[in-house]
Amino acid sequence: MTLHSRHRILYVASDYLATNVAVVVFNLLRFHIDAMTRQFGSIEAFMTNTPVVVEQIVFPLVMLGVYWLSGYYNHVFMKSRLQELSVTLGNALSGAILFFFVAMINDLQPDRGHTYLLILLVFGVLFTCLYTVRYCITSSAKRKIESGLWALNALIVGTGDDAEALLCRLRRLQPVMGLNVIGFVSAGGRPAGKMSLPVYEMDEIEQVSDALSISKYVIMPQPGGETETRDVINRLLPTDRGVLMSPDLYQILTTRVRTANIAGEPLVDVAHAPISDFTINMKRVIDVAVSVVGLIVSVPVMCVLGILIKMDSKGPVIYSQTRIGRHKKPFRIYKLRTMYTDAESGGPALSAPDDSRITKIGHVLRKYRLDELPQFWNILRGQMSLVGPRPEREYYINKLMERAPYYALVQQVRPGLTSWGMVKYGYASDVDGMVERLRYELLYLENLSIRVDIKIIIYTFKIVFTGKGI
Repeated sequence: MTLHSRHRILYVASDYLATNVAVVVFNLLRFHIDAMTRQFGSIEAFMTNTPVVVEQIVFPLVMLGVYWLSGYYNHVFMKSRLQELSVTLGNALSGAILFFFVAMINDLQPDRGHTYLLILLVFGVLFTCLYTVRYCITSSAKRKIESGLWALNALIVGTGDDAEALLCRLRRLQPVMGLNVIGFVSAGGRPAGKMSLPVYEMDEIEQVSDALSISKYVIMPQPGGETETRDVINRLLPTDRGVLMSPDLYQILTTRVRTANIAGEPLVDVAHAPISDFTINMKRVIDVAVSVVGLIVSVPVMCVLGILIKMDSKGPVIYSQTRIGRHKKPFRIYKLRTMYTDAESGGPALSAPDDSRITKIGHVLRKYRLDELPQFWNILRGQMSLVGPRPEREYYINKLMERAPYYALVQQVRPGLTSWGMVKYGYASDVDGMVERLRYELLYLENLSIRVDIKIIIYTFKIVFTGKGI
């Protein structure tokens, strides 16, 4: 078990115990200030009452879901004290409101002030218990990071004097950034010369990273220029580890600059989109809920459409194809077949509205986007999201990267069933169209939120019901 996993379990277990203590303390205080509890006669009778026992068991478990949804467990190291305080305040407020509506709504008294006092008491006790244990754990972790006992193992992708200078700066900033550089990576098969740490080859990067528990890569400008640097970035993005670079290098991909740690070396993580942890978790909850409902509702529709597809042309009802998803990981995407089975016998080719390869029923399916219904399965499996940049084939990704190297940024998130690019631009019939649509996908990444997702879904429904899918 990794250090990250153990520390996350520590946070979860501590939160569970803290919430249990908060419920016990609240009920003890409630017995002494709430007249309605006096009917039980003694504190023992009140605390062993069935509703109180049930809330003692259920409430902490429910709150663990609330804590997870808030994103508190997403990143367990290098937590911001201010962010931890604000998240804990939000958790306690959510818990107080939830506790009121579930456990106290039937015990309301005519005196509203007394009710508000009980809600405030729940909030205060829950916040105090939660923040106390979280503060202790985070402070302990911070001390261990500052002392060098804990750190995130990192590799500098680059060699030479500049790499050694960067190593010195990162070592000096280790208490702030928490990076423990344990080696260099030589790209392009060039001799590294004499270095102060071990030098590894790019071809062995995956095996080395697994063996050394590498969490971050710090990329330097490569001797081959922007093209080689971009190739290195694309090679490392699929590893699902942090890929850090200077803002100057970041402009190889885009003109956008956003740093994560203003106190340390100015580095940008291009492997992870700048999205709040709450948004990430909430998107996944919505994805799972909607995909389950979508599959249940769409199965009868897909059965009818399957019969029509078989009557219209020979071939399977479901068409699958390999697409590239988050962090460049390939997956099989599923669609209702809209083309003849030999549609790409001459190689990959994008479709157009008047494409002769599209079947009669296929035109209808594409017009109303009904061919996308099987992708609810991809969403349920976590390969896709309801909203996100549309996944492309590797063949076209390579062509896009030549024209628009910033395409790598859209692979920070799960691809979507629908997207801002599909809403505003639609299907692309050539690479020029794909580049144009990509601008909308990058705009989506800049403004990603649940509100924006809902807006895109509403526009998608409009397209579906008006038949403007082509």
